[in-house]
Amino acid sequence: MTAASQWIWYPGDFEIYHHLQLSMRREERDYQWPAFWRLDDCYPNVRFRKKVHCDAVEEMTVYAHGVGHVWVDGKKHSFQRPITLSEGQHEIIVHVARTDGLPCIFVEGGETASDTTWEANEFGREWLPAGCNVLYQNREDDPNQFAFQYMKIVPVSIEHRAEGIVYDFGRETFALLEFENVEAAADIHLFYGESLDEALDTDHSILIDTIPADSTSYRCNARAFRYLFVQGAESASFELTAWYEYLPFNRIGSFTSSNELLNRIWETAEYTFHLNSREFFLDGIKRDRWVWSGDAYQSYFINNYLYFDTDITKRTIIALRGKDPIATHTNTIVDYSFYWIMSVHAYYEATKDLEFVTFIYPRMKSMMDYCISRTDEDGFIRGRDGDWVFVDWAEYDRTGAVCAEQMLLAESLKAAWACGELLGKGEAEYLKQSERLKEQINARFWDEEHGAYIDSFESGRRNVTRHANIFAILLGIADDRQRESIIQNVLLNDEVPQISTPYFAFYELEVMCQTGQLEHVTQRMEQYWGGMLALGATTFWEEYNPSVSGLDHYGMYGDRYGKSLCHAWGASPIYLLGRYYLGVYPSSAGYETFVVEPKLGGLERIEGTVPVNGGVVAVKMSSERLHVITDKNGGTVRINGKEYLLQKDMPFVLELGVRVE
Repeated sequence: MTAASQWIWYPGDFEIYHHLQLSMRREERDYQWPAFWRLDDCYPNVRFRKKVHCDAVEEMTVYAHGVGHVWVDGKKHSFQRPITLSEGQHEIIVHVARTDGLPCIFVEGGETASDTTWEANEFGREWLPAGCNVLYQNREDDPNQFAFQYMKIVPVSIEHRAEGIVYDFGRETFALLEFENVEAAADIHLFYGESLDEALDTDHSILIDTIPADSTSYRCNARAFRYLFVQGAESASFELTAWYEYLPFNRIGSFTSSNELLNRIWETAEYTFHLNSREFFLDGIKRDRWVWSGDAYQSYFINNYLYFDTDITKRTIIALRGKDPIATHTNTIVDYSFYWIMSVHAYYEATKDLEFVTFIYPRMKSMMDYCISRTDEDGFIRGRDGDWVFVDWAEYDRTGAVCAEQMLLAESLKAAWACGELLGKGEAEYLKQSERLKEQINARFWDEEHGAYIDSFESGRRNVTRHANIFAILLGIADDRQRESIIQNVLLNDEVPQISTPYFAFYELEVMCQTGQLEHVTQRMEQYWGGMLALGATTFWEEYNPSVSGLDHYGMYGDRYGKSLCHAWGASPIYLLGRYYLGVYPSSAGYETFVVEPKLGGLERIEGTVPVNGGVVAVKMSSERLHVITDKNGGTVRINGKEYLLQKDMPFVLELGVRVE
């Protein structure tokens, strides 16, 4: 009897291979821009093994992407030819290699069917459970091609101009274009635009293409755009078809309220996030189309309140880490190495997936040890040659030891210790280092005069920004007295420079939620994300400054249209509204127990759903009434200082009678 088979490969290599391919695809005008850090590749030479016991005679057939052969009980066989196995015990080894892609195999059979019961080896000493993915369960599948789906889309308007045709697809999209029945004596030039200005500004459009003269058909790479300007179209003829390229995700999370603007913000955030959820969690679909660890760290939390798709989270974590030995910080950014370490523990807390932690922990430990090796005698980490000390796109005193970096280092040490404890690895020194570092942070960076943490103690400037102070509250570094001081002297102090990116607004607004200022958060979302919608945004941007106008909204990095107008970190309202308004969060790993603690945040009514690791919680609340129902055991409702146990599939209804903020 034939069992269910799937394509298998060396564990982690599928993710690393596709990350390599993705990191080569960034375009700017007529040149390519590969990622500017070390890129790892899959192992070119791999073997697989399995011992089976057949109760009856059966056949197996091995298919492979690559060259090689099959050993059965010491005898070689070819790929794609049936191999008969007699009753009894058999040892099978498959050797496959290729230099231009991912070596992988698909075995049809009964006991021999390819799955994670097979082991893989790169001709080193250690055998590991083979890697696989639910996207590749048919023999005709090719794991070297990512399994996107396609849907035909049509423009909402077509405008004929003297110099060409402008197609408006109504909102930002990511699509490949096919031109058929082309008749053109001269080249046809294509200019893509996230904005109409970009598409028409042919000297500065970031994404461009050319259909050569005398072509009869032409297929463009998938690209990000809303507008397409086809220059020279008026003297040519063609048929244009656009195919939206995407991955289907099961949208579990939802949110509506009495505030229609907030509802539009949530829906726009969902679309923004969906566009950037592809092979991995991307930063933006036009620029950079790369995987950045700090961006991805936020995407993991957003995903938990929208799709709870564990596969894309694991793919992204594996791809970002790459292989040993470590040459540089993740994406060359010091803080992004810390976010990567923290992400492993955050993933476990959401899923209780110990199997994945077991797989990734050796790479987690080597990353942690690499970061420790970059610290100085005082325990602080400082940027060295080739290191990028990022924190945020903001004016920040980055002299010497930077406070925000030390806070993230302390948290990553704690995360590495926690994962080691799960596996019985006994990494107590990580926790000791974390505690010592927190003491050092308070001794060197806390400024009593300012009532806040300073960016750097080495420059003498004693500069205060929001970033380190936000982390001090979120990561539990500040004590109660310091916490209150930070709220008054930093968070509520307009003289401290404001956060200008959705990236760090994620953390700032989370602190505001944690400190009971949800009405302020509601206003900020209306002003910041609503401000983008007021300018016609169909997806949320990399950065938004309400004080600028016109083309200045699109510029960044010295490029007139350098800003990404579809950036994943702009989707944080999904997380904030699910976590702090609907109020759902885990109280133990994997949502074995969870809390529902809704708050209106100044709204008259809220309603929505939140995924809880295999289950769903539905919350409906007004100032008079609360209704909660879940299909998962382990829930507790907290409201007005009281707790109520939730029963699976049993509605919980509470008449409030008083307004709940």
